[in-house]
Amino acid sequence: MKKASAHDPLRRLLLDRLRPLATVPGRPRKDPGRHDFSGRESGWQVFSYCCFATERLVQVTVARPVIGIVLAGKKEFWFGDQGQHFVAGDVFALPGDTTVDAVNIPDERHGLYESLLVEVASLPASIARMPALPPGPRNGFDIHITLTADLVDALAHAATTLATTKNAAVLGEHRLAEVLLLLRADPAARSLFDVPLADRIRWMVGGDPTRRWTADELADRLAMGASTLRRRLTQEGTPLRAVLAAARMNVAQDLLTQGGTSVTAAAEAAGYSSRSHFTRRFRSVYGNTPGEHRTRRAS
Repeated sequence: MKKASAHDPLRRLLLDRLRPLATVPGRPRKDPGRHDFSGRESGWQVFSYCCFATERLVQVTVARPVIGIVLAGKKEFWFGDQGQHFVAGDVFALPGDTTVDAVNIPDERHGLYESLLVEVASLPASIARMPALPPGPRNGFDIHITLTADLVDALAHAATTLATTKNAAVLGEHRLAEVLLLLRADPAARSLFDVPLADRIRWMVGGDPTRRWTADELADRLAMGASTLRRRLTQEGTPLRAVLAAARMNVAQDLLTQGGTSVTAAAEAAGYSSRSHFTRRFRSVYGNTPGEHRTRRAS
């Protein structure tokens, strides 16, 4: 377990940076439970807010990885006989597809346990396209993030309320990407970056859909052999051809959903030179033609 004394100044700095969030309009501070702020009229936020007034021992099953910040009180996680303890100002990265025992201990001064949580449902494209991390040592159940001044800044920035506009989700993704970029080197955060190979390829292709991607080029960027890439995709049940087509269709669907893009332009942006081929493929995936999809989203 990491020594508390080494992190005390950065803990205090992080808490000081997050303290102004207590006055954000619409935040149900002090209300027990977990509160999600995405899409609220009062402001869109990356993190959810949690508050409990009694000590609670619960078994938690986490489907997707979670980044958490303890604001007040203490928290414990137990995985079998291995446990970690967190105090206010600590940050943790809980792996996905995991069942643990969690204890929330309210602060004795005001009787509340408070935290901020964000579920990493998928990696932002800018992070997913980065080379895979090499295998690293894992010291048992270690999910205690090492704070740095840069990480404190990024976490405080990510927790700031965004105006509820059509750009809020995109801006929120950029803020989360900044945090994840700084966490890549921390062994305790490695579980945040364990994503299926097919998803990593989709994100990579989505960044340059008109490129004629080959198995050799993709494998080279992912630091593996082409045969290994094909074998791992087969094990995941998704052949490379299907992954490439899905990535390009997703680009076209996003453009048509946003509006202002013609069917021809969407086809070209997705790497299709034949509009008729693009239309057939689009209909097979989404159940309607690109033109019908564009009209429905615009209405």
